Amino acid sequence: MKDIRVGILTNGMSAPAWVQDMLRMSVAQEGVKISLVVDYSIDGAHVRHADSARTPLLDAWLAVDKRLIKVSPDAFEAVDMSSVLANAPVLNVKVDAQSNAERFAQHDIAQIKTHDIDVFLLLGALRPGDDILNAASSGIWYFEHGDGQRSQQTTVGMHDILTDSTHTESALQWRVAGSNQAHTLQRSWSVTHPFSIHRNRSYCYWKTLSFFPRKLQELRSIGAASFRQRYAADRSRTTPVPVRRHDNAVSRNALHMRQIAGLVARIAASKVANLTTQEQWMLLYRFSDEATPTNPQTFTELVPPRDRFWADPFVIRRNGEYVVFIEELEYADNRGYISAIRFDANQQPILPPIKVIQRPYHMSYPYLIEHEGELYMIPETHQSRAIELYRCVQFPDKWEHVMNLMEDVMAVDTTIWRHEGKFWMFVGMRDNEHASLSEELFLFSADTLLTQNWKPHPRNPIVSDVRCARPAGNIFEHEGAWYRPAQDCSGKYGRALTVQRIDVIDDETYQETPVSRIDANWTPSIDRVHTFNRDGQLSLIDGMKIHRKFRTPA
Repeated sequence: MKDIRVGILTNGMSAPAWVQDMLRMSVAQEGVKISLVVDYSIDGAHVRHADSARTPLLDAWLAVDKRLIKVSPDAFEAVDMSSVLANAPVLNVKVDAQSNAERFAQHDIAQIKTHDIDVFLLLGALRPGDDILNAASSGIWYFEHGDGQRSQQTTVGMHDILTDSTHTESALQWRVAGSNQAHTLQRSWSVTHPFSIHRNRSYCYWKTLSFFPRKLQELRSIGAASFRQRYAADRSRTTPVPVRRHDNAVSRNALHMRQIAGLVARIAASKVANLTTQEQWMLLYRFSDEATPTNPQTFTELVPPRDRFWADPFVIRRNGEYVVFIEELEYADNRGYISAIRFDANQQPILPPIKVIQRPYHMSYPYLIEHEGELYMIPETHQSRAIELYRCVQFPDKWEHVMNLMEDVMAVDTTIWRHEGKFWMFVGMRDNEHASLSEELFLFSADTLLTQNWKPHPRNPIVSDVRCARPAGNIFEHEGAWYRPAQDCSGKYGRALTVQRIDVIDDETYQETPVSRIDANWTPSIDRVHTFNRDGQLSLIDGMKIHRKFRTPA
């Protein structure tokens, strides 16, 4: 585990807040040191402007957006990096802007090489050539947000909102000398805010700040040779270095006019929907021999009273009786608790539900697991900053807190799978408090359930994609394969339910493949779906029911 010497390539000591947080997170890790800051200025006629594709109309819209939509904390609040970089020497250089790269003076490169840098982090619009690429043993790392072409020309997140995309792409890229290809160290997809470019890019950058410290630790753990072999040899992680495009200004104006008009129309439609409809999570159930969540139109709706919602169903069959544990939330309190619904011998639900666990913080996702003759529950309790474990002392309505499996964590929807003698914990997590809990999936393992000694998987996060990261129910077997239900939270929370086949899981590797999905499109009154569970013949999903506030007279 060689210590990692980091160099920073920056155009000035002022930076967005997300950069400062990223650097603080990086140097807080053992064995990571910022050893040099290269403060560059670009001299020449070919200086690039990151937002050269913007138009006056778009600039006006961005100004309105930023004024009306407040983001706190704002990832792009300007801060001074001097404090976090105080222990590193600063080298001020001028670089020459040439047609395809910026070139450093030879004496500057010679001085940079004396600092024995392992990794340069590039901040800003510098186009590195082989001279500076050769000055770090593990090359230069930099971020891309959105498509590589667009990220060089437009405000990040702008294109995704103007085109009504459900997700925004980001990546940490790596370049070494002698190659026109960039290697992807981590690629991720974040939820796109439906209307605000300002808010969308802030959400995206808060998440991506974790990529750099994660990969520094991976480099330190496995060594430069193994790191290079892992990422440089994987052709699926290789992308061309983006080339700047020059579009006609008139056509850009016309395009932005159409896109902004479409965005305004979507905002108006959303406002009307908020005034005329009410959303409510409800349950859908089916008794059948089908093991997979297909044909949702064959499920029976179970709609709660209008003052609450029911969601996150987990079913268990005991003593010939089916019991479904759910999140129940009364709108007046706005705090979820765990309830249970029994089904009678005629396969009918017995209502109202029984309240079984309530705490002074929100509870949901009542995951169930049987172990050594006992029934346990791991509800989602992220507001307590712990993964809590409860044991059933009287079925189904009496439970006691046993222990916390993890503490001081931001975690949701813990799902544990016992496979080949080991317990695998899948959990939605985030590395910083400003990021989303629905976009990255972490994996841990242990030899027993009742322990706090959960070993993190070396490939964490094993999924970094808002379209399939967050758990959505028990892992289940079907025709010899294992499947993980997952939520697609792109565009909006609980947009759809996906099913991921687990292809490889061991102490070094995790791989999964999407095989099917359920979109909430089988009836106009259902807008979302995000949980699937089954035991015996009873399958359940949940859905967002859309009620009209005003009924049309007959």
